[in-house]
Amino acid sequence: MADTRTKPKSIDPFFEVIADGEWNACVGVQGNALNYVDGYLEAARELIAAVIDKRLFASRDTLAMPILYNCRHALELSLKFAIDRLHRIEMIAATHPVNHDIHSHWQHLRSAGVGDAQLVRIIGELEPFVTSLAGIDEDGQELRYATNRDGGKSLGGIAIVNLPLIRHSIDAMSAILERLKNRLFDLEDERPTGTHTKECSRADLEEIARVLGDHATWCEPSFDEKKRQVMERFGLGSRKFSAAVDAIRRSRPLAAMVGLESELRYLSDDKAIAALELWAKAHPVKVYDPEDLGMDYFDRDWDKFREEARIAHELYQAVLELLTVEELADLQVLFYIGRDRIKGEHYDDHLERTIAEHQAAKTLWEGVHHLMSKTSLLDAAVDGAATVGRPSLGAKIRAIRLR
Repeated sequence: MADTRTKPKSIDPFFEVIADGEWNACVGVQGNALNYVDGYLEAARELIAAVIDKRLFASRDTLAMPILYNCRHALELSLKFAIDRLHRIEMIAATHPVNHDIHSHWQHLRSAGVGDAQLVRIIGELEPFVTSLAGIDEDGQELRYATNRDGGKSLGGIAIVNLPLIRHSIDAMSAILERLKNRLFDLEDERPTGTHTKECSRADLEEIARVLGDHATWCEPSFDEKKRQVMERFGLGSRKFSAAVDAIRRSRPLAAMVGLESELRYLSDDKAIAALELWAKAHPVKVYDPEDLGMDYFDRDWDKFREEARIAHELYQAVLELLTVEELADLQVLFYIGRDRIKGEHYDDHLERTIAEHQAAKTLWEGVHHLMSKTSLLDAAVDGAATVGRPSLGAKIRAIRLR
């Protein structure tokens, strides 16, 4: 007679789903490439720290290979991560063939003509680590298997490795890879601004602007020396130097760095000051009182509440009479660019979108209320004005509180 009893469900020894808020790790669909890049490097650091700090002498020989392999794999993944990210933002023309050759991946980055001086330096700093690990393990096999593809003994010719030296080198390489990763993230933020040339990133152009100084001095003899320094430092010929200067002029924030201010599209300085003076009058600076616990919801001061509502209503009405839809949008964009630290090159796109939102609304009252109720409006507008290439307006706005 057949056994009809229900068999217990088998448990997957590694991937069983268990409700555990403390030790469940996010992988697969909840993971990303950075988990792999950071994970293998962290594994190498933790393993070698455990061996040395806990003085696990019996584990020196058995853990040396996992430590070195994790270190090598982290470097391989970092190079692949960099190539993929740079290709995605069109800073390098092609990706790399799929293999485990870390020297080839590094050389691909090295020879790609990446237009960012800082990234070029970081890639160069990786050379001794790439050379060492690629020299003893070209394709990631010899640190994983005792026998190589040719049937010979892996790591032939090497008898010992020093773990404290390896630990120091892992720490040094980790610091470089962290800088590499952070620079990639910065470039992903910079590239959409459009402020770059083939040879120079936005950060490079910022540095060039700082070296060149105020454009009013560009006709002076000292400019020739500044130009020479820039061309030598960034490897630019005369034509490429001119392209860099043109890119600086086209960028609102970078042009302001050399004294070339840009006016706002719709909002004049006078209108901006007038609107923000109205705001400042309605939002006087409050002296900090450590005993003030805020609003008492059980025993409200309704007279104070009504007075604040009256002041706000008068402010909104005055701003409605003062500003057009476009001018209000201009001021709103200044606020958000300053508050959220948005690159100044995005000013025009944000302005067009904000104007469209106001024009689509049934009334401008909500837009005025939305902006004029911001307690950080003045401070953010100061930063926003400077960011979009109008620092003189930022100085005027800051002075409102000083009157």
